[in-house]
Amino acid sequence: MTKSVCVFCGSRDGNLPEFREVAVELGHSLAKAGINLVYGGGQVGLMGHLARAALAEGGHVTGIIPEFLNKREIRFDDVSLVVETKTLRDRIKQMEEYSDAFVVLPGGIGTLDELMQMFTMNLLKQQNKPIYIINLNGFWDPFFTMMDAFEDAGFIYPGSRDLLKTCTTVEDVILALDTDT
Repeated sequence: MTKSVCVFCGSRDGNLPEFREVAVELGHSLAKAGINLVYGGGQVGLMGHLARAALAEGGHVTGIIPEFLNKREIRFDDVSLVVETKTLRDRIKQMEEYSDAFVVLPGGIGTLDELMQMFTMNLLKQQNKPIYIINLNGFWDPFFTMMDAFEDAGFIYPGSRDLLKTCTTVEDVILALDTDT
């Protein structure tokens, strides 16, 4: 049973209202399922919507933020626990340590970086924590195309992409978290 999930997502809202809606739904659903939320510690963008939704349902929320991002992502001090780190590398290490699984929502370069670091750790067998990608409106399709190109070109082992579990809804993620971990 999954006790704690780290969610990687944007520090901006994105251009579609569905992005915000899925962040809110995921925050509510994790809290209702009794799963602790770990996230990037900001109160802006999808991160903020996610955290506020989990808190509104009585969930436990751990925000992990590097001190230099306190102003840019506006550290959310009203969460259950704030962990401040020195660097982005420290942040991702803490996120990994606090979490049993990872869920990826739409986001930018930071979200992609976090996803790739956890994917690489699983590929190199440095951890074995499930990674779920909510592919809302095909947002992650270009990423999957790139992964296929890496495999076709012989740069990653065949089947590596299977370590990334694609879901289309929050409900799919919650069900998978209940059965996979």
